[in-house]
Amino acid sequence: MKLNDDELVDLAMNNAYAMLVGNKSIDDLLAEEEEMVLVPDPEISDEELSEDLIEYFITTEEYEKCTKIKDLMNFRKMIDNILNPKNVK
Repeated sequence: MKLNDDELVDLAMNNAYAMLVGNKSIDDLLAEEEEMVLVPDPEISDEELSEDLIEYFITTEEYEKCTKIKDLMNFRKMIDNILNPKNVK
């Protein structure tokens, strides 16, 4: 089955979301998909990816995913502050 551009973008964003929140690994995605479609650029941080995903999921009105990403970002900041107290702002 051939996906159109919008479907490919949606698949890539949802794959990136699944990996970001820990629902799937790269191996899981490789096993599921005929054609691997991912957004993550190895040059961007998880924070940048998170912001991109939130912007996308706002446009698709998937607010539960936005909330989960925001919660994950806040949790990571909290853990970073505990592990690196010098960086607390």
